[in-house]
Amino acid sequence: MTRRRTMPIQPLDPFKRWTLLACFTPLVLLVPAPVHAQSWAAVDALRTKLTSHGVRVVQRDCSTPGLQGAYHPKNDTLIVCRTHRNAAQVWNTLAHEATHRMQSCAGGSITLPSQHRMMSRVLRRETPQEWKSIRAYPRGQHLAELEARYTAKLPAKDVLKLFDRYCGSTVRV
Repeated sequence: MTRRRTMPIQPLDPFKRWTLLACFTPLVLLVPAPVHAQSWAAVDALRTKLTSHGVRVVQRDCSTPGLQGAYHPKNDTLIVCRTHRNAAQVWNTLAHEATHRMQSCAGGSITLPSQHRMMSRVLRRETPQEWKSIRAYPRGQHLAELEARYTAKLPAKDVLKLFDRYCGSTVRV
């Protein structure tokens, strides 16, 4: 598997809320994207994309307090816990766990080191609880969790494009 080169994400305009840059080749898209609820259609599109690439997506009752979902690379299974109440919550977990699948496809990080400070500042400012929750993970997992939390805040079309970038747009049969 070849590792794909990541494209830089520019720092945010401080006057815009959640102006995010998605890293795509050959073009970097500026996407003004306030944190907003994703639709069930977006959830379905990402679930379909994942399953078409061989990922088993399941919904389960999860007994671990606070657990929203998980991705298991050994058996390529993504779990969404049945604790969610709306499409936005399901989207957040599905996009977060899909990012871990992208990291698996890429063989590691999907962002440049120069982007990490900005991503951290954005999460700390916009979703402080999520940013703080990263500390609950072992230090070696902080970057993967930062990327997953940040990516889950991107618009659906950008997450789908990122998935194609890192995991390929070809479909397994």
